[in-house]
Amino acid sequence: MLENISSNQIKTDTKISNSFKNASFKNFSISCNIYKGDYFLDSFNYFPITEDYKTFSNLFMRDQNLSYEHFFTDKFFISFKENIENYKKFNDVFLLGSSAANNYYSNLIQFLPRIFFNNNNNKIIIHRNSSNKFRKFIEIILKDLKINSSFLFLDDNFYKFTNSEIPQFFNLNNSIKILRNFLMPKVGNAKDKKIYVTREDSSYRKIINESDLITILRSNGYKVINPQLYEIHEQIKLFAEADKIISPYGSNLANIAFCKEGAKIYEIGPRFDNVYEKIFEQRYTSIAKINKLDYQRVVSDTVDVEKHDETAKKYINKKVLENSNYYKNLIVKISDIEKILD
Repeated sequence: MLENISSNQIKTDTKISNSFKNASFKNFSISCNIYKGDYFLDSFNYFPITEDYKTFSNLFMRDQNLSYEHFFTDKFFISFKENIENYKKFNDVFLLGSSAANNYYSNLIQFLPRIFFNNNNNKIIIHRNSSNKFRKFIEIILKDLKINSSFLFLDDNFYKFTNSEIPQFFNLNNSIKILRNFLMPKVGNAKDKKIYVTREDSSYRKIINESDLITILRSNGYKVINPQLYEIHEQIKLFAEADKIISPYGSNLANIAFCKEGAKIYEIGPRFDNVYEKIFEQRYTSIAKINKLDYQRVVSDTVDVEKHDETAKKYINKKVLENSNYYKNLIVKISDIEKILD
C-alpha cells in the first residue's frame, strides 16, 4: 500500500526533504513547497505518488471534500502497479494542473495561486478541458512574471512525470491572500457599483423567471453582466469595484475573492438538503468571511433540468446528478429580491 508522509517526516528525513524546494517572495509571508523529481498522478485529483510509493496528503489534498481514501486501499495499489508501465510520460515540466471539468472556482481558487511560485521556463501542464480564457489568463500572468513557457495538456488518465515539479495546494485563506497580492486590480471610481451576474448560458442554476428579475434590478441601478463575455481580468475588476452583487449560485462567485471589505453579496441559490451538499452551502460564505463581506443567501425553489450536459454526466455520480438541487434550475420569488432592494 501507499505510505502517507507527514510534514514532520518531510522535515526530518533528509532524502525526502531533498526532493522538495521552497519558493517564496520578498515581503510576502507565504511560501510554497514544490516537489521535484519522478512521480505518478491522475489528472482529476493531482495527488502525486513517488516511485517508492509515497504520498504527501498534507500538501497535495486540494479539496478537503474530495475523497482520497481509495488511494490507500489494496485494490487501488494492485491496479496501480499492474498498469504502471502503460502510463504516458512527461519530462521536465511544471505541473500546474486545472479542473478536469473546467470548473472556474477550482481553476481560480485552488490551481491558479500556485503559478506565482514557478520560477523557471519549463513547460506548464494543465488539463485539456481548460478554457481558452483560462489559458490566456495564465499567459498574461507568466508574461508579468517574465517567464517564457508554453502549455502541455493532460487528458483523463494516470501519468508518469520525470524530473518535474508540482507545487503544493494552499488552504483557502492563503489562496485568497496570494490572489489578492498578485492580481488585485487598481480600483477606480467605477460607475457600475451594483451588478447582477446572469447564468443564462449555464446548464444549471439558471433563473427561470430571470427576465422579470432583470427588469426590477435595472430599474434599481444594477448592471447585468454575463461573465462569458468578459475576460478573467475584466471580471475581477468588476467584482473588485462593486458595492453590491446579486448572483445565482455558481463558480463566478469565486470572483468575490477580490471584493472590497463590506461589499454586499446576495447569492440566489437552492436549498441544500443533503450532507454532501454542505460544501456548496459554505463555499462562498467562507470566502466572504475571509474578506469581511456582507454575504446573504436568498433561497429559491428548484426546477428539474430536462437534459444533463455531457461534462456533468462524465464526472458526477448519476444519483447525485438526479437528486441534488445543485444540478437544478431556480425560480426566485420577486418579493424576496424586492426586500433586498428596499
